[in-house]
Amino acid sequence: MRNFLLAVAILSVTSNLQAQQTLTLQQCVEQAWANNLQIKQNELSIEANASQLQSSKANVLPNVNGFATHNYNWGQRIDPFTNLFATTRVQSNSFGLSSSVTLFNGLQNYQNIKSQEAGLESVKYDLETQKNNIALSVSAAFLQVLLVEELIISAEEQVTISKNQLGRVKRLVEAGASNIGVQYELEAQLSRDQSTLTQRRNDYQLAQLQLKQIMMMPADEALSLVKPNIEADSTIRLEKAATVYGYAEGAMPEIKSAEFSLLSWEKQLQATKSGYYPSLTLSGSIGSGYSGLRTTVESVTQTGTQEIGYTTSGESVVTPIFDANLVKVPFGTQLNDNFNQFVGLSLSVPIFNRYSVKNQVKQAEVNRTIAELQLEQEKQGLRQRIESARTDAIAARELYKANRGALKSAQKAFEFAEKRFEAGASNVLEFNNSKNNLRQAEAEVARTMYDYVFKTKVLDFFMGKPLGFEG
Repeated sequence: MRNFLLAVAILSVTSNLQAQQTLTLQQCVEQAWANNLQIKQNELSIEANASQLQSSKANVLPNVNGFATHNYNWGQRIDPFTNLFATTRVQSNSFGLSSSVTLFNGLQNYQNIKSQEAGLESVKYDLETQKNNIALSVSAAFLQVLLVEELIISAEEQVTISKNQLGRVKRLVEAGASNIGVQYELEAQLSRDQSTLTQRRNDYQLAQLQLKQIMMMPADEALSLVKPNIEADSTIRLEKAATVYGYAEGAMPEIKSAEFSLLSWEKQLQATKSGYYPSLTLSGSIGSGYSGLRTTVESVTQTGTQEIGYTTSGESVVTPIFDANLVKVPFGTQLNDNFNQFVGLSLSVPIFNRYSVKNQVKQAEVNRTIAELQLEQEKQGLRQRIESARTDAIAARELYKANRGALKSAQKAFEFAEKRFEAGASNVLEFNNSKNNLRQAEAEVARTMYDYVFKTKVLDFFMGKPLGFEG
């Protein structure tokens, strides 16, 4: 039984190791893209707009329609193929093809095609914008996980220091060289350090959960991150906001989307104005038909004579009487005889249409103005985001530099306090205070470093540089 449980435990550990994913930042971003439902919706919107574009292009082609009828008629009617009155049941058939093509309609079809093309490009850039937003969210969550990992390492080092000092003091207490109060203070400090370590580990689980949720991963699925070489160079020169904006204005997809949206509405306005122009349509058709009433004389037989009058001399005048044998005209013969063709031009000139075109043009002009304002709003928003990002990056750089200086001072102060405490020249409160200051300084350096790295990456992102890290 013991061997069986051991085997189960080994298989469980092996399975967990195989199930765990080890991903780089780029792989995390790609997985988030693949699982995000909004991205899938945007991809479907692209397909829908592409289909609408194909429909607009097809509108310039002629249409061709065929028809066929098979009818029975009872009661008096005029047969369309014989022009005879019919009172009995009559079978009739009609067959034909018709086609029409618009030769000119004020270039409406052309403008619609251009509008749909611009609309399709706008939707494509909307997808790129969505991907960029997700990439930034993944990058922030990715760096947060790495930050908490750094804080865990720092917390573990603090626990190790407290354990070492506690062990040394216990030996002194046992030898009578120190009082028990110092031991109690160090035990309390060790408990606080262990509590901090536990909190950091909890923070790590929450940070991983946030990243998994952005990536649409199950919370219970193991995830390991490939830690890149992150260097926070506080001496690098940050580009001016105007320089960054000069590049971003021509590259960011949200600006491109708004520009193509404006172009789409401009073309739609031109298409609407085409309603003021005449339209010319060419149409034609071919057809034939069959009627059950149509007959032909097969043979004629004289059956006698009939008196129809007298001459001036009194002689009788007669006329012969014939009996005709009628047969129905065959189906194929009628189709050939009834074959007809038609070609025509139709000109439609708008004179008064209850101001419908005028109102449509007015609405299209309003929509174009809205698109212009949307483009300007996107540009202003981009400029403000860049200005904020640069200001945040400068503030993060200065804070990181200040915290690095504070960390150096805290390290020196702790080394001095540790030596004094071990030599018995200071009390445990001074030692713990110096140790806590070092822990806080290390945490602040780690936090501000990752904050500075992310904010500089955001600025680089506006300049078209990738979000990944070298190494």
